[in-house]
Amino acid sequence: MPQSWQLAILGIVQGLTEFLPVSSSAHLVFAETLLGLPRLGVLLEAVVHLGTVGAVLVLYGRDLARVLVDWLRHPLAARGSGRVVWLLAVTTAVTGGLGFAFRQPLEESFSSVRWTALQLVVTGFVLWFARERSSRTAEEMSWQDAGWIGLAQAVAIVPGISRSGITIAAGMWRGLGREEAARYSFLASVPAILGAAAYSLAKEGPAAGSHGYTPVSLGLGFLTALVSGAAAILWLVRVVRGGRLAAFSYYCWLVGGAVFVAAWFGGIR
Repeated sequence: MPQSWQLAILGIVQGLTEFLPVSSSAHLVFAETLLGLPRLGVLLEAVVHLGTVGAVLVLYGRDLARVLVDWLRHPLAARGSGRVVWLLAVTTAVTGGLGFAFRQPLEESFSSVRWTALQLVVTGFVLWFARERSSRTAEEMSWQDAGWIGLAQAVAIVPGISRSGITIAAGMWRGLGREEAARYSFLASVPAILGAAAYSLAKEGPAAGSHGYTPVSLGLGFLTALVSGAAAILWLVRVVRGGRLAAFSYYCWLVGGAVFVAAWFGGIR
């Protein structure tokens, strides 16, 4: 069974890389391989993902509550912040539908370190070509915009493709301002992460809790993911505000390329 310090490291890796545009799935695959750990198990994966949701709620909970209250007051309004709820529903539906339709090949792709490394290189190119085209707000998005961001989020299920990176890039390509694209990406992460965790737990059933994790180790994974996730969000907002998102491309190319070469010569699939 993994030691507590290993779970803490994995929680930090999950929290930082869930929101920094460098792919949390890639880094979890790399970290598990480096630490010599088996797959975390669905229960711990769900817990660290809930930690990252907690980070979003800590920083954007008031914003999310505002749009929910506005939506409850005026559910059919064509304008206003409450409309963001419907846009998030479209994004989530597209992501969930595509993720469920292609769930088998997506799940199988997590077993390949080389494939994950190559997709991290692809993430680098996505970030490099991300450009702000306009400065619209989320409230001004169209249904098509929400659908395209949902498609991008579905692509990010592939290990190595950064969810935050590709959804922020998609938002910018669809005309959102830089900070607004980041804000929408963070809000869209809440139903996406919760839905993925719920699906995994339901699929595993009783086997989800069979890995022998103690409440202390689970709590440690949750807490480290929450704290590191909040720190990552704050840093990424500053980076996006300054128009420096492409700087992460170099990291993705360097790490992805190095891991691919190491895996190739090390005989790791």
